[in-house]
Amino acid sequence: MKVIGSSAKTSFFYKNGLNNLPNWKLIYKQKCSSTEIELNKYLRKNELKQSTPIAIFSREQLHGVGQNGRKWISPPGGIWLSAAYPIFSKDFSNYIFPVSIAFFLCEMFYKKSIDVKIKWPNDIFYGSKKLVGFLPKLITRGNEVLYAKIGIGMNLNNITPDEGISLSNILNKRNLSESYWSSEILKVFNKSIFYNKNKKQIIYGANKFLNKDCLPSGFDNNWMIKEIDEMGNLKIFNDNHQKTIKSYF
Repeated sequence: MKVIGSSAKTSFFYKNGLNNLPNWKLIYKQKCSSTEIELNKYLRKNELKQSTPIAIFSREQLHGVGQNGRKWISPPGGIWLSAAYPIFSKDFSNYIFPVSIAFFLCEMFYKKSIDVKIKWPNDIFYGSKKLVGFLPKLITRGNEVLYAKIGIGMNLNNITPDEGISLSNILNKRNLSESYWSSEILKVFNKSIFYNKNKKQIIYGANKFLNKDCLPSGFDNNWMIKEIDEMGNLKIFNDNHQKTIKSYF
């Protein structure tokens, strides 16, 4: 089977042997300011159809923005994308969505024998170094969730800063398939939507992968991480107190 183009290659891996998955609309760009900006432009001009999520990939982002407005370094060789997934439901659990993304990302790596952990709330670490970061957001109208949005960056073959690590370095392999790993990320998005009602299982699974050594900013080593609670918040404690740090999503 001859497959031509980035979108076609990703779709090939995504659908290979599986016919019951939703069809994604995939847009690839060589370079852009931000995939989030490109996604917002698309959503202003196009109606998001019930059964067709959209993902915009870019080989390189020039002005990506991460948590708290920090610069999201996005050089060639990584996977950089923003996606929107139609929900149109009043029953979708807002607080489970970010936790499920973290859990299913860890599960994805675990199945490949790659030992990763969740640095709460939105990073995936290999040891002490960042492998994946993601920013989830839900677009609502009244009590109804219209669609889920997420920006994600994964260090694949790219050069990383000292605090990061690429999957190619972890596996000691060069030129890992961007299309294959992009398709695996799309499957993670699917699961985070499909299994949104499985709250107990997701929280339980996320706690199995929780990195308990990385305290949130502003807390010293007198504090220890206990768990992610049933609302997706982080519980920490010391000798005298317990605190619940609320997820900002």
